[in-house]
Amino acid sequence: MTQTIRIGLLRLADSAPVLVARNAGLFARHGIDAEIVVAPSWANIADGLAWNGLDAALIFPPLAIMTALGQRGRDIGLRLALPVSRGGNMVVLRGAARPDLMWTPGPAGRRAFETWRAGIGRRPKLAVVHIYSTHLLILTRFLKAIGVSAEDDTEIVVMPPDRITDALRDGAIDGFCAGPPWGEDACLQGLGFAVAGSESVCPGHIEKSFALTDRWAAPHAQAVPGLLGALRAAIGLCMDPARGDAIAAQLAAPLAEGGLALPLRATRAVMPGRPGTDRMVFGDGAADRIGSGRIGLDWIGLDWILADMRAHGWLDEADIARLDMLGRRENAVT
Repeated sequence: MTQTIRIGLLRLADSAPVLVARNAGLFARHGIDAEIVVAPSWANIADGLAWNGLDAALIFPPLAIMTALGQRGRDIGLRLALPVSRGGNMVVLRGAARPDLMWTPGPAGRRAFETWRAGIGRRPKLAVVHIYSTHLLILTRFLKAIGVSAEDDTEIVVMPPDRITDALRDGAIDGFCAGPPWGEDACLQGLGFAVAGSESVCPGHIEKSFALTDRWAAPHAQAVPGLLGALRAAIGLCMDPARGDAIAAQLAAPLAEGGLALPLRATRAVMPGRPGTDRMVFGDGAADRIGSGRIGLDWIGLDWILADMRAHGWLDEADIARLDMLGRRENAVT
């Protein structure tokens, strides 16, 4: 019997495993009819999970955790069922890189920032894709390392990742931290230069995870292993450098043809195995460590996320206890 599931994602290159699992027939092989919902923003993803519009989604852990805790209106049973990608985020600033400026931790980085800001002539406006995002955590970590206060020295704004390149071109923002391929796309177009990213700030961090709602997993418990098996197989295909160009072409196809309408050149450049830093990595064996379903508490690479979320005031001890309780409830249907 075929089981239907609605999976939400955004127009990002690290959404590749879900598209590949569908296009290669991996979901169908396990009796899964996957309806892929391309959402316009991360807020739409969170609302879809909370209010029954989605059964599952690719999402970064901070937003999944805050959604599970009721920040979208109510607590929900939500498990981070599978880590899908690691790294890939880039911090890009307006203009051209200057060889005399070093964006390294400490005084040199601060001097580079002050010189760059002087050229802008005002407090720079920097975009992230959601407040509860790994991107904001990475951006604020980078700024702190160079002696810059995100709150006092910059203005942080939120916008969907696929609008960021146009916003930089139009002068609406002065920089951003976003996932692939949008940082690479901005650099290839000559709109900005990369100063930091996942690899330099938090190497190997979990980026996108496959979040599964309890309301779908509980009545479809027998289908969950096949669903995750299809995604693991797709992750393996996405990590094969020989398939990079073909997968990039799938991602660049129009939405009406089952793609994500991503810029082809930038998407090719960020595929696994390509030269350069802050390229996408899928899976990497972390999937073998899951199974308890305790959202936010089990995986290697989440500790810094939880620590930073607490430092930003998003989580307290009571929230950690609630996450633990949610995890125990989800174990019953794992």
